[in-house]
Amino acid sequence: MAKKSQPQIISFVAGFIAAALVIAAIYFGSGGLTRFDAPLAAYAAATVFAAFAVVYRYAMWLQRPPTWKYFVSGWKLFLKPSRLIPNVVKFIGLLWNNIVAQRFIEKRSPQRWMAHMCIAWGCMIAFLITFPLSWGWIQFNSAANGKDYVVEFMGKATMTFPPDSVIGFLFFNGLNISAVLVLTGVALAMHRRVFEHGAQAVQSIASDFIPLFILFAVSVTGLMLTASYKLMGGTHFSFLSLLHAFTVIVLLLYLPFGKFFHIIQRPAQLGVAYYKEEGLRGEMAKCARSGEPFQTKLHHDDLVEVMKEIGMDFGRHQDLSPAEKRKLIALNQASAIDGVPYVG
Repeated sequence: MAKKSQPQIISFVAGFIAAALVIAAIYFGSGGLTRFDAPLAAYAAATVFAAFAVVYRYAMWLQRPPTWKYFVSGWKLFLKPSRLIPNVVKFIGLLWNNIVAQRFIEKRSPQRWMAHMCIAWGCMIAFLITFPLSWGWIQFNSAANGKDYVVEFMGKATMTFPPDSVIGFLFFNGLNISAVLVLTGVALAMHRRVFEHGAQAVQSIASDFIPLFILFAVSVTGLMLTASYKLMGGTHFSFLSLLHAFTVIVLLLYLPFGKFFHIIQRPAQLGVAYYKEEGLRGEMAKCARSGEPFQTKLHHDDLVEVMKEIGMDFGRHQDLSPAEKRKLIALNQASAIDGVPYVG
């Protein structure tokens, strides 16, 4: 029992430390809460709970034997002195293709890539704006001339801009821009799920529709706030602000438990590329029956080790290629039909 509870304890401690760090960042970044905006307290509290839950689940996922094997091996290979510089160059390329440009989605279809890009970058822009504001890190104050605005980061003035400038427009409409991007991505994703038969065959409400509904609710309620104070003279602004806060809190709390968690997993998975590259530079594992190479020896040996670790030892059967395993299944089935079991 103690052995089984150890991953939970480690994950709980990691999550607690993450939540404590966020609280410390809020306290010290806002000057001991002197610059903390009380109406945004609910958002800040949600980020604390989200930090705990995200790190807790990430630590649990990381401690799974296959994940831990890839994680440790990936870091060892990345920090290998003889390969460090090429690895850093490769990492920049992986970061661009997999995180920034997300080319792995483009290979599936242009529509899926566009939907993914709009949702991903819309959310990232929103997070980059919302987190510093809700933590009290960023404030907008009047400049000495009484016309311009001053951006203060942790109490220190960083830049001044006129309210009618391009920078001013981007600052004051950043969340609206992110909402439009997210809604565009949601529309493209919903179109695919409604009209493409391939997507219909594998989709589910929990994994495919609920995340889109949450993103839709956050974006629409955010745009409704802007519509309220710009077009309707502030009508129902209090109710809409509460509704928007509720949708954002739901999104933050849903982040560790639903499909959005792959956002956290994706950076760690970049290390698999180094693992595969190292395997291709080494020997190949050969099938015990045919003698033909079928996978890298590095991957084969690690897979055997992980399978034993989780209590699944198939013996020499793991030294067979997939083709030979299928042949054995067919031979055993044919022999069973004849009433004489065959085991090879």
